[in-house]
Amino acid sequence: MYNDERPHEALDQETPASVYRPSPRELPRTLAPLEYPGHFEVRLVSRNSGIRWNHHWVCVTHTLAGEYVGLEEVDDGFWDVYFGPVKLGRMDERILRIEDHKGRTVRRSSPAAGKPADAM
Repeated sequence: MYNDERPHEALDQETPASVYRPSPRELPRTLAPLEYPGHFEVRLVSRNSGIRWNHHWVCVTHTLAGEYVGLEEVDDGFWDVYFGPVKLGRMDERILRIEDHKGRTVRRSSPAAGKPADAM
């Protein structure tokens, strides 16, 4: 609605719709699957936001449901968890939790919501 009706100062008083041009660049319909180094353990994040690890469930995040994460062992029982090149945190096998870079295992949602969010 506003793209067709309201002129914009930054566009020399033209409407956004009148100056828009689609990109000539072709984009793929789907992205290539993420690849992890051969020494990584790879797990699919389930619809309930977790992965299976040694017959136990470990929460990752619901935003990665249906995606693969890679785990790299960095010490006995400690694994860095990655989504592609992005390190999500470190999993401790003893407590089956993933800690972020600040050592937190639980995220809090906004104070108004009043309930914990995913563990990652």
